[in-house]
Amino acid sequence: HREDAIRWKEESDIKIFNQIVRSGQVLSITGDLLLVGDVNPGGKVVATGNIYIMGNLYGIAHAGAAGDENSFIAASYMKPTQLRIADYISRAPDYESKGVYMECGIVDQKEKKIVIDKLQNLMRQRNEISGFERRVNNG
Repeated sequence: HREDAIRWKEESDIKIFNQIVRSGQVLSITGDLLLVGDVNPGGKVVATGNIYIMGNLYGIAHAGAAGDENSFIAASYMKPTQLRIADYISRAPDYESKGVYMECGIVDQKEKKIVIDKLQNLMRQRNEISGFERRVNNG
């Protein structure tokens, strides 16, 4: 059961990176990703859980890479070339051309596509974020 515990910790941990993901680079992790920095055009971040970007998302972000449709992508400034959540793909034309601030992408189960919404609206919809905040505040 030790392996199960280690795997659970690995999958539920938030991995924090303080870097810029440049063109051609791929940052791929198991669990939730908190990136303090930008994802430049041509850069890619992949996580089996949620993706939080404290910076600009210009490249590609793929949350729920193992198939979790409840995952989401949140960024301080979102103007990605592509968003992926599980098997859903959304390309840049789905967004306002000038980009959006403090927004997140989630899968709309009724529409069966990725939709962009304000971060505040996500807070109301998803309870696990308050759990994320507790983990951050309590270490």
